[in-house]
Amino acid sequence: MDTQQPLLPLVVVPLLVVLPLLYLLLSWRRKKGAADDGRRAPPPGPPEQLPVLGNLLQIGSRPHRYFHAVARRYGPVVEVRLGRVRTVVVSSPEAAKDLLRTNDQHCCSRPNSPGPRVLSYDFLDVAFSPYSDYWREMRKLFILELLSMRRVQSFAYARAAEVDRLVASLAAAAGSSSSPHHPGAPVVDLSEKLYALFDGIVGTVAFGKMYGSAQFERSSFQRVMEDTLRVLGSFTFEDFFPASRLARCADALTGAAARRRRIFRQIDRFFDSVIDKHLEPERLQAGVQEDMVDALVKMWREKDDEAVGLTRAHIKGILLDTFSGGIDTCSVTMIWIMSELMRNPKVMRKAQAEVRGLVENKTRVDEEDVKKLRYLKMVVKENFRLHPPGTLLIPRETMQRCVIGGYDVLPGTRVFVNVWAMGRDPSIWDDPEEFRPERFEGSHVDFRGSDFELLPFGSGRRSCPAVAMGVANVELALANLLYCFDWELPQGMMEEDIDMEETGQLVFRKMVPLCLVPIKRV
Repeated sequence: MDTQQPLLPLVVVPLLVVLPLLYLLLSWRRKKGAADDGRRAPPPGPPEQLPVLGNLLQIGSRPHRYFHAVARRYGPVVEVRLGRVRTVVVSSPEAAKDLLRTNDQHCCSRPNSPGPRVLSYDFLDVAFSPYSDYWREMRKLFILELLSMRRVQSFAYARAAEVDRLVASLAAAAGSSSSPHHPGAPVVDLSEKLYALFDGIVGTVAFGKMYGSAQFERSSFQRVMEDTLRVLGSFTFEDFFPASRLARCADALTGAAARRRRIFRQIDRFFDSVIDKHLEPERLQAGVQEDMVDALVKMWREKDDEAVGLTRAHIKGILLDTFSGGIDTCSVTMIWIMSELMRNPKVMRKAQAEVRGLVENKTRVDEEDVKKLRYLKMVVKENFRLHPPGTLLIPRETMQRCVIGGYDVLPGTRVFVNVWAMGRDPSIWDDPEEFRPERFEGSHVDFRGSDFELLPFGSGRRSCPAVAMGVANVELALANLLYCFDWELPQGMMEEDIDMEETGQLVFRKMVPLCLVPIKRV
């Protein structure tokens, strides 16, 4: 996976672009210097490090850690300047509640970011689209027609088939070895295996069986999606200097604008080819399992949603959200869980004992079994506390002036929720750095958006609509990995040697792939 840092263009941009930019924006700042006038209580925050750039160069490649350090000094609601953009970061359950519940309708838009704008067909998607009547209707369609519990259950066949494929692949890799410390013991890259698992699930749910067939260039599509995620998670001049002609020129000179257009053309060709295949009249006559594109094409043909007026471009926007939000988040979550279990053998043994005690004389764990696995669900919940896939969630933008944590926040402010910091706050959690699923024994705290100390999927209007689908994917995969295999570290490696450093952009993954020795359960 790519490890390019999102602020790299700010370092490498030619001086001939930077100097005019500084001149132009210093003039703008002089004219707009009274923008904050009238606020009785603006949020505190660090002083701007540089003219024009503000605090931009301070945030580094892991902004959630920088904002965590700032919050420890200035409090749970802080304001920084990132270029021209006024940015507020909240890091406490109380402030998050103010933002996501009390002021939800005033703070539920999205920034007009150039990467998402181009790749989402000018915001015809749900995840990145600014707030509007269109967005409300589109989200309703997305949830009711595509992500309802009925739909989630209807896609159980895809989860079961891909989990079977994963287990078979690991069993073949494990061979007949029963001695993990033997020099010839098989070591598998579990990061790679789990990415393939969730790619297969999401691809089958969206495109049907054609995703794994010879008629679809799956490896090419995966490469294009990796490039797409890179663009969605990267920042360019236009992100930090909106509506600036000079910022657009800088993005052109650094190649950012051309890269967006190139990747859009590539992903668009794939989406078109899939939709064309699903438009064939005989497609479902042979009893083919209906997938997400079939459902969308049916709505498009029947035009039964006049409020949205579904078109081919709308379908492609929804597919962008499905792939960009469904694969990385699940695979990253599973890798963090397995890493923590390997570092905490007692937790691993307890989780395995629960699964194996409940499921007997079966080759696989099924979804009915998973419903009864209380401790496994606590393991997943504890992982969401320590390793939320989106450390800052997708940014919101305020539409009206509001009060968050007792501070005045102006319209047009970009707002982040530092869920990573809240998960490690000692005022909320005992021993927050420990991976201890038992902390949720008898606890009412859940991760679906009602409890503001645990918000891996957000809350309110902009909460992730695919929570049920994602959790079902993760729990079934985890249960089968624990049921079918014992796991050991490669020869000579100890629990404390597991590297837990992170890297990423929108989603933060384990920097070093997790390589383990699977031992088939006898």
